[in-house]
Amino acid sequence: MGAAAVAVSLTLTGCFTQGNDAKSGDDKPANLTGEFEVVSFYPEGSPEYKRLEGLAKQFEGRFPGAKVKLVFGGGQDVPKIQARWRAGNPPEVNYGFFGRLAGNPDGMKYVEAGQVQPLSDAMSKTLTGFDKPWKDAVLPAVRTLITGPDGTYYAAPESVTTIQFFYNKKVFQQLGVSPPKTLPELFEVADKVKASGVAPFAVTGTFAPYMQQYLDYLLMRRSGTQNTLDAIAGKKDFASLPGAAEAVADLHKMVSSGYFMDGFKSADFTAAQLAFFQGKAAMILMGSWLIGEMKQSIPADFEVGTFAFPTVPGASGDQTGVYGGVNVQTVAKQSKNPALGVEWLRFVAEKSNQEAFVAETGNISGYEGVAAPKGFEAQAEMLKQANAFTLTNLGILAEPAAVKDAYGQAVVKLFFGQADAPTTVQSINDGLKKARG
Repeated sequence: MGAAAVAVSLTLTGCFTQGNDAKSGDDKPANLTGEFEVVSFYPEGSPEYKRLEGLAKQFEGRFPGAKVKLVFGGGQDVPKIQARWRAGNPPEVNYGFFGRLAGNPDGMKYVEAGQVQPLSDAMSKTLTGFDKPWKDAVLPAVRTLITGPDGTYYAAPESVTTIQFFYNKKVFQQLGVSPPKTLPELFEVADKVKASGVAPFAVTGTFAPYMQQYLDYLLMRRSGTQNTLDAIAGKKDFASLPGAAEAVADLHKMVSSGYFMDGFKSADFTAAQLAFFQGKAAMILMGSWLIGEMKQSIPADFEVGTFAFPTVPGASGDQTGVYGGVNVQTVAKQSKNPALGVEWLRFVAEKSNQEAFVAETGNISGYEGVAAPKGFEAQAEMLKQANAFTLTNLGILAEPAAVKDAYGQAVVKLFFGQADAPTTVQSINDGLKKARG
C-alpha cells in the first residue's frame, strides 16, 4: 500500500497539559522565533525529505528567528509520535490526529481533548498566490475533511489521493480501443484485451483491500455511497440495498471471465504493479501514488494513462463520486510553538509551493487553481464537488475486525472462485449483521 495512505491513529491515555492559545490568525502572529518540529513521513536522505529541507531553508529565510527541525514519524516511528502526544510534548506539525471521514471514529477525540490547534482564524486570512482566504482556496471536496462538526478548521491538506484505473496506452492503441466511460464499455475493452493474450487487469490476491476496491466502486455506482455506508454501519441490510446484487454480479462476471492476471492469488501488490508496467496486464485499479511509488521500475518507453471508474447507465448510485483520501496536517496545541506550526502550514499552502509540490511529487494538490499532474485532470475536476470524496475502502479498514472481515473476506472468496454472486451477497449481509450485534 502506498506510503501516502499512511494514517495516524492514537488512543488517548494519560494527562495532557493545556498549552497557550496561539493567535495564529493575526497579521503578526505571536512567537515566530525559536525551534519548532515538523513531522516527515519520509526518512532522511529520501527525495521527499530533501524537498522538505529546501522548504525549511526558505521558511527560515522568511522568519530569521525560526528554526525548522524535521522529525521522522512514518512507518516504525509512528508510535514515537503517538507517545509524545500522550506525554504532552508533541511536535508542532503532525500528520493526522484529526479525521472526519467514515471509518475514523476516533478522529475527533484529539479535538475534544483540546489537543489540536484551531486554524479558523488563520484560514480567514488571504493566502499568498490565491488572492482569497486560505479556506476558500481549498478544493470543495477537501474542505469538509478538515473541519469539525461546528465548521471550525483544524487541519490543512498535505496531499490528495484518488483511486482510478491506470492503463497501458500502447496496448489500447494497438487494439484500437479508447478508455471506457461506462461499465459495458469496460467489459468490451477487457474482452478485446484478453483475446489479444494480455490480462485485462492486474491485482494482488494477498491484500484484500485492493480486491475490495472493485466492489467498492461497483456499489458506489449501483447502490450509492450512503446506502453502502449505512449497510456497513448496520443501519440497513446489505442484501436489501438497491443494486447491491447487481454490483456483486458485475464483479463475479469479471472474475469468471478470467479478466484478472494469472497467478494473482499469490502475487503481492508490488508484483501486481510490476506486472502492469511489464505489459502483462493492460489495466490496474490503484491509487494516485502508483507512479511515484513505482518510479524506479517503470520502463522508459512505457506510456501510462488514467481514467475514472466507469459509470453504470441507468443505475441510481453515485456516478461521479471518487474514492480516495486526504493526508491532513495538524498543529499540536500543547507543542512549544504552535504559532510557528500554523505559519508553516500557511507557507506550504502558498500557490508557488503547491505548484512545486505537484511538479516534484506527482501528487494532487488539495487547492484550487493548481494544475493536477498529467493524467489526473479528470479526478481533480471531480474534487470541485463538495460531496465527491468517499474514504478509500469505505473506511472499513478502521472498523473492528469482525466488520472488516465480513465484507473483505467475502470479496476474497469471490475473487478466488470459492463463492458465486448470490452466496457473496448473503455472506456480506449475514456477516455485517452478526458483527454489528
